[in-house]
Amino acid sequence: MHMKKGLIKILIPFFVSAVLLSGCQPAPEVSNDDEILRAKGSSEDEIEAIVQEDGEAETNGTETDGISAEEAAEAGRTSGTAGTETVSVVLGSGENRMRIEAEIAAAPEALNTLTMQADSRLDGEKLQSFLEPQGEVKDFTEELLAEEEAERRRVAEIDEKLGEGSSIVEIAGVGDGSRLALTDGNRKAVLVGRTGGSYEDASLMEKCYAVAKEEAQRLDVKEKKAGDASFSLEDAKALLMRKLSVFGMEDIYLTEAYFYGSDSFSFYELQFCPVVDKIPVAYCFGQQDISRVYPNGFAWVSAEGVADIGLWNCFMEQAAAAEKEKILSFDKVQKLLETYLKDGRLECVEDVSFSAAELVYYVELKDGTLVLSPVWNIHMDLGEYVEYIGQSDRDDSVWTIYIDAVTGELVEAQ
Repeated sequence: MHMKKGLIKILIPFFVSAVLLSGCQPAPEVSNDDEILRAKGSSEDEIEAIVQEDGEAETNGTETDGISAEEAAEAGRTSGTAGTETVSVVLGSGENRMRIEAEIAAAPEALNTLTMQADSRLDGEKLQSFLEPQGEVKDFTEELLAEEEAERRRVAEIDEKLGEGSSIVEIAGVGDGSRLALTDGNRKAVLVGRTGGSYEDASLMEKCYAVAKEEAQRLDVKEKKAGDASFSLEDAKALLMRKLSVFGMEDIYLTEAYFYGSDSFSFYELQFCPVVDKIPVAYCFGQQDISRVYPNGFAWVSAEGVADIGLWNCFMEQAAAAEKEKILSFDKVQKLLETYLKDGRLECVEDVSFSAAELVYYVELKDGTLVLSPVWNIHMDLGEYVEYIGQSDRDDSVWTIYIDAVTGELVEAQ
């Protein structure tokens, strides 16, 4: 699949970002559905019954002695690749129906809710290892801070002339707002607040820009051998991970991947989120709400090396962990979805399938920390959804759903 894709590198530079701390307390006995508050009703009792239901055959991606092949087929479930199950099912009734066509990875039986903070272990020594200098290293932190201040003044002057409020973007997150910046003349590495950072190899960036104007090939992130056979998507991720491991990142989860190539040079554009305890952190779809925290990263990677990296809220150190709680199977999640469709908290269409169902960590900013709680995220392909909405007279249908993987609560629907 090919698509014309411009340079989508996130253009919010670190020098105009700031830490934005805020918190919210949940209202008791109220369900929150996409900012619509609903009183607790009979459907809540049904949800509670589903969550507490005992004796159900829990497959979590594997066959069990408690369910037959016929029953699995009736539930829209078939065996997939190792450690996965393929779900093909239609839920709901009448016009309010949703179709799920997804391969679902096996889920752990129990998970912690984690409280994370800025990583105090990050220092100048680790940043220099991240830089991998090719020459003499210079600390240019003061110059960077001066550039930031000059940019703030420039933007403030423009805002004043336009008579509008401040247009400086503040990205939600944690950290102390500190900066540490090193360069060897060609490469630059910056650590921001011990939660994020950046890297740039100027000579490789020039090569990337030269071919980035060409048509890009969107890749299936599940196809490890996608892209160039001599340097595949899997190879690009491995090269990037070698660099990120300096900061203690255990793994990343690719959310988007594009291949740019010419006869003489090619590279991958990777968008990703961090992985914590083998569970991906929930990632942003479409336009980012800057009041929300979405740990995410961006990179340009070629066979010659990593050209560019941007990291936002990716560096996290565990501050606390709640006692492990049992994770709802996707069988139960389907029953919960049926309930939410029936009581009207979900408005869906069958025309576009929900092509992914993933167990992820949902991120909330609370009291200067990031609270990571396990949720099931069921979503459509954003491109398919946008195309459908453009051709349809409906604009109220849901395309991404977050369900608490412990309580069954509908956390968010968009």
